[in-house]
Amino acid sequence: MLWDMVTPMGNVLKTLAVCEAVSVHQPIGVRELAREIDMPKSSVQRALETLHAAGWLVRSEGGRWSLSLRCALIGGRAGQAAALRDLARPAMERLRAITEESVRLWARDGDRIVLLENMESRQAVRSVLQPGGITIPLHASAAGKAMMARLPEHEVDQLLAQPLTALTPQTITDPAVLREQLRAIRRKGYAETHREAWKDVGAVAAAIHDPSGRPLAAIALALPMHRLTQELTRRYGRAVAEAVEALSAELAGQEISS
Repeated sequence: MLWDMVTPMGNVLKTLAVCEAVSVHQPIGVRELAREIDMPKSSVQRALETLHAAGWLVRSEGGRWSLSLRCALIGGRAGQAAALRDLARPAMERLRAITEESVRLWARDGDRIVLLENMESRQAVRSVLQPGGITIPLHASAAGKAMMARLPEHEVDQLLAQPLTALTPQTITDPAVLREQLRAIRRKGYAETHREAWKDVGAVAAAIHDPSGRPLAAIALALPMHRLTQELTRRYGRAVAEAVEALSAELAGQEISS
């Protein structure tokens, strides 16, 4: 078995195997767990203690192990992302059909956004990204700014108190300028960026939100700067904002939370 390797990777695989087995058989004791996964009891015990110290497992007074609420939280986030993708796809497909540009679904991860779904433009010259591992600072992206504009002021203060990285010469890193942009986004209903995350790419975006107004994700249109005129910025911005408001209304009765 892979976890028989006497290496750091082997130890990690052992620990993950133990966590997965606990999820299937919980609550379960050390001896029973060792039999289930054919691993020495001492190795199982070490893995359990590691997972417990990290907050992934809890131990009952009887010495039996179960997943912690932290695991439930992580699983819930994964479920949320899948639900958002499923619900957003029809709106994203309509936007791509209307604009013939790339349409992206982004979610917030701390002070960054992560790409959940991408529908590429069919045009020869287009902005290309692949979901999985793509993250951008909130302040450098249209989707990130759209979500920031819907956060409470104290959360915005915390985000803007951190050092703000410039990805290109056009990235806005001045907190005062960003605050003014957030006020404009609230008025217009959509955010825009021009060469702020990538040198030759512009975008417009609007945030999907829950009934309280808190952002859950954002849909963005991304395209090469030579096509993003002021007129298209306004037209595409309104189109994304309308699509997102319809989605947010659809989500209002469903159990998806940030």
